[in-house]
Amino acid sequence: MTAWLLEDSADYVIVGTGAGGATAARVLAAAGHDVLMVEEGPRLGPEDRPRDLLRGMGRAVRGMGTQATLGKTPIPLIQGRLVGGSTAINSGIIWRMPDDVRRQWTDEHGLGWLVDEPEMERIYDVIEEELEVTKTPEAVFGGNSRKMAEACESLDLPGQAMVRNAARCVGSSNCLQGCTTGARMSMDNSYVPRAIRDGARLHPLLRVKRVLRSGGRATGIEGDVVEKGTRRRQGRFRIHARKAVIVSAGVVHTPVLLEASGIRGGLVGERFQAHPGLAVVARFDEPINMSFGATQGYEVPQRSRGFKLETLALPPEMLAARLPGTGARWQARLAELDHYAQWCVQVRMEAKGSIHRSFGGGPAARFEPTARDVGVTQEAVALLCQMFFAAGAKEVYPGVGHLPEVITDPKMADAIYDAKLTRPDFHFVASHLFGTAAAGKNHRLSVVGEDLAVHGIDGLYVMDASVFPTNMGVNPQHSIMTVVYRATERLANARRVAA
Repeated sequence: MTAWLLEDSADYVIVGTGAGGATAARVLAAAGHDVLMVEEGPRLGPEDRPRDLLRGMGRAVRGMGTQATLGKTPIPLIQGRLVGGSTAINSGIIWRMPDDVRRQWTDEHGLGWLVDEPEMERIYDVIEEELEVTKTPEAVFGGNSRKMAEACESLDLPGQAMVRNAARCVGSSNCLQGCTTGARMSMDNSYVPRAIRDGARLHPLLRVKRVLRSGGRATGIEGDVVEKGTRRRQGRFRIHARKAVIVSAGVVHTPVLLEASGIRGGLVGERFQAHPGLAVVARFDEPINMSFGATQGYEVPQRSRGFKLETLALPPEMLAARLPGTGARWQARLAELDHYAQWCVQVRMEAKGSIHRSFGGGPAARFEPTARDVGVTQEAVALLCQMFFAAGAKEVYPGVGHLPEVITDPKMADAIYDAKLTRPDFHFVASHLFGTAAAGKNHRLSVVGEDLAVHGIDGLYVMDASVFPTNMGVNPQHSIMTVVYRATERLANARRVAA
């Protein structure tokens, strides 16, 4: 007989506390239901957030950023592993779902109820008020964002201040480590504590291994209790769900958990999509001081061209590794550490991959950008280099294979458009992930329905970005929360009426 280190029960058991799981908990707890949130990572407060990125990643990022796709040119898949999920380590950028995406989901995937426009507008308004969503003020732009704004003015590009859930931001430039002031309304600072105030409970440091099922319905979860610092297994746990299990483990681990629970085949783990990106660095004569300002405060939407340009401040220890050269040349550049800016591109790729459970039990992710995706990336890199020179940069470091390490002439930036570049020349990172448990009306072409319930299994729901049937070309957090809010309202009301 198994000796359980922890046993518990609740009406609703939610696996994960990111944008999806925390939103589900917020809605269900507010409706008076008994809710239990389960999170693999620790609960960290502002006082637990180190300023240096490496220690911060060690505490909050899965595998310290080493989780990646398989293949000759892996793409790191960045995900938070802590209470708040990836919202606790991102910049809190807020975008409403583009209307063309909403129409596509309605027309091609039968999700008209889920993304009903008036209802989504209502929920957007609620979330934006509760999370203190506002435009980034110029007072916390910092030099990095100010320079991008100057480039947009010079080249007549449609740049704009980012809209973020950080109205009280003081420009500490610590978003990637986790906000050290608590100003950003990530889920660990907003919906998780709100749900707890409404009666929900939280169990951190529980690694869910499988969803329990009996008689065609989900009945609970079980897995390992892990140690905070080492994440070593301390014992086993089991939690009973009286009404439903909600899986919000993220695009990478939701399909792995479903497959470990015997839910395989069909589109489970398939149609994995992403917005992979990369960054370009430039040196200016005047100080930029990336250590002050919003980590990401300014952007240039280019959805019609398949990408979006953003500022992205780096802490000194990461920036130093990004500088070109060796020996005395590298040391000379290092001496001007306050003079660099970094901007990045997020590409809305057409490629589709997969994430399945490996023989070892972890995720096996496959994703390979298409030739078109590579071409779009090349165009975006060329534009970033042109923008840097328009803003007054003296040197630009593309960080792309078969291009010069250092570009000193705007004409060299123009030549990037016609360079012969291939997939291995680009070093991508991806944090905007989609698919792997797609929603849809047709059971053969989806994993969950428009209510986000898993087809054929009572009491089991998926509520995170894995239900997205497409990517979007914009930051997904707001859309994740709104879609989950909509589905959870229906679940909360239906169960309350039934009771």
